[in-house]
Amino acid sequence: MSKRPRVAIGLLFVLLFTLILGVSAAYIQGILPKLGLITDYPQVVGLPPGSVTPNRPAFNGLHPATSARPDETFHFPIQYGEVGPSRPLFAESEKYPFLCQTEDSRLGQPLIDNHHGWGVPVFARTLSGKRTPQVIGYSKDCLLPTRHHYLYFHDKEQRKPRRQDDHHLGIPRDVHLLIRAESGTINRHLYSILMPTSFADHIDKPDLSRWNGKLIYFFRGGISIGFQQGKMRMHRMAKDMRYALEKGYAIVFSSATETDNTYNIQLQEDTALRLKHQFVSRYGEPQFTIGFGGSGGAIQQFLLSQNHPGIIDGSIAVVAYPDMVTQLTYTLDCELLEYYFDHLASDNVFWRNPVNRQAVMGLSNNYRKSPMLAGLYRFAQAINLDWPQQQPPGSECNAGWRGSVAMVNNPLFHTDMHRFSDAVRSVTQWTHWQENAHIYGTDAQGHAPSLWSNEGVQYGLSALRQQRISVEQFLELNSRIGSWKPAAKMKQEHYWYRSMDSDLSRFSPYGEHNMTHEGSIRNLAPRYEGSLSAARAAYQSGMIFLGQLNTPLIDVRQYLDHKLDIHHAFASAATRQRIIDAGYDSKNHVIWMSKPGFNPMWQALDAMDQWLSQGSSRPQPTPQEITAPQDTCFDDKGQVIARGDGVWDGDWNHKATGACQQQMPFYQSSRNVAGDAISGLTLHCQRISVTEAIQQGLYAPLDMRPYQNQLQQIFPKGVCDYSQPDRAWPPAKH
Repeated sequence: MSKRPRVAIGLLFVLLFTLILGVSAAYIQGILPKLGLITDYPQVVGLPPGSVTPNRPAFNGLHPATSARPDETFHFPIQYGEVGPSRPLFAESEKYPFLCQTEDSRLGQPLIDNHHGWGVPVFARTLSGKRTPQVIGYSKDCLLPTRHHYLYFHDKEQRKPRRQDDHHLGIPRDVHLLIRAESGTINRHLYSILMPTSFADHIDKPDLSRWNGKLIYFFRGGISIGFQQGKMRMHRMAKDMRYALEKGYAIVFSSATETDNTYNIQLQEDTALRLKHQFVSRYGEPQFTIGFGGSGGAIQQFLLSQNHPGIIDGSIAVVAYPDMVTQLTYTLDCELLEYYFDHLASDNVFWRNPVNRQAVMGLSNNYRKSPMLAGLYRFAQAINLDWPQQQPPGSECNAGWRGSVAMVNNPLFHTDMHRFSDAVRSVTQWTHWQENAHIYGTDAQGHAPSLWSNEGVQYGLSALRQQRISVEQFLELNSRIGSWKPAAKMKQEHYWYRSMDSDLSRFSPYGEHNMTHEGSIRNLAPRYEGSLSAARAAYQSGMIFLGQLNTPLIDVRQYLDHKLDIHHAFASAATRQRIIDAGYDSKNHVIWMSKPGFNPMWQALDAMDQWLSQGSSRPQPTPQEITAPQDTCFDDKGQVIARGDGVWDGDWNHKATGACQQQMPFYQSSRNVAGDAISGLTLHCQRISVTEAIQQGLYAPLDMRPYQNQLQQIFPKGVCDYSQPDRAWPPAKH
């Protein structure tokens, strides 16, 4: 069969398929919940008065590392059947909208706290527990009473624990692992405590004979922009932490300290401190507390060590970043670069080569991998009778970070948008910036500003200097790439049902309609400069890791760069460099990395236990008496490849390549390629004129004098000079 009939048949199939689906709002709202693609839990239907605070100044107080915290006002422990504190001790007080997820967590409906239509509706239930259509009240704060449960693994092979509430009657007496569990709310978020125990346990008389006297604060991980309570599945937590429970550790968890729900660092610290109070009041002071979590859960451990050492004594930071804020500088570059390569570049054949893309993006590329949602995008093109372009190579941006830009930066998009009513959606700015309006401040309409900026950034500068791209390609890239529009000018994402869009034909993963070139070639697409006061506030409020690591930490990860995973290895180098630059002991930061197939996180837990146990064995052990873990890399079977000082040295610290770096090389970010240091501590670069840049040899060995006028047109406000500190630096002295 010739190619034309095949195309015609394919288009007919697409049109027929679209017609059958009836890609409409009714379909999205009616069928998808039944398929489990979206839930049918109650929406947030209304907001209490005062939910928006206009004209709020950005944070300008003392850094939390030097500021005192108030004394606790709540009397812990929370008694069974009673409700924990809802208003934080020192963090920002209640903010709305706030999505209740107690039912998602299989803990029932939240308690009624108003009859004004604020929050989610609470329904009457039948005697069998089935929900009826009758609304009996509303919950804006999502509170639950503290309850007692038991979880158990019947045997070693059992993968999923079973749960029984209140008592252990009826639980088989030959269980492999019995866990005393507690659930409730603290600071409006769900919390849980898991304690290994025996059948001698009673609700009022805990049996602590199986507890080893040590505590793990489980942070989990993820990325989100808040406005939600978060799900807490105790059986999943027990499954994830079974190794630690079997070794006798107690586990504490809060949905407030899971970054899949929120990135409000003040609230997370406040909640972690209170959850520790609850545990200590119930069970006694642990010998020490080890933090354990990945990705966003690792970020919190760096920030707690810096901002409030003592909540955790040591950390297992899995697939870590130093913080979220400085990640956003290059993450928000991702779709700008991808769209330029795929649609705006004159020489798109050159940019289909993943090696050439990587030279500018810094992040890993792989032609064997496909971009996320590439098939759906081609399907949408076919609906529009557009001839699909050749698929671009996969990159960490389009296969890993795709969707994150919209979630963080678009005020009209939230991944759980369907959980909020039209009235609530219409008055809420759904961004990371808005979640932290108490840090970044607000304008006259109550909207928090973005701190992100790409003004003066010369994308691909290192690639130009290394002659991996031509001068013409460099100039075109920087003239056409543009930026993101201000929030007030943004439109809803074209993510189909995820963005409440009924038309699949509009689907696009780039968000080009929210870029300053608006999807068409503009030779001088405007750049964006975010709020300098918001950037300063991010530093001063403790949202950025400055390298002040006060407690031991093992930075553990599998090497996933070639898989285009967002948890890139160079984050460990960025963290290490910040610690060194801040004058702190880099020996407290141990990098363990393995090839896929082996995950050293549990070995890291055992090593941290030994590390802390030595320090707590007597009041003041000398450094010579403490044997700390060392930088190490492992193969896919768990065998040590290399260990010791210098194994991770390489281009990032201008040293000879170490044995581990040879096996697992670090990449870099688009901002590193543009000239920023590996530490990545630049939100708003200092700028110099193009004339000064040429005179100072910024483009050496190239002579850019013949292109000076073009550069000045592209960068009328000057270019970044990364030899100078961030314009938002320094934070408050501490």
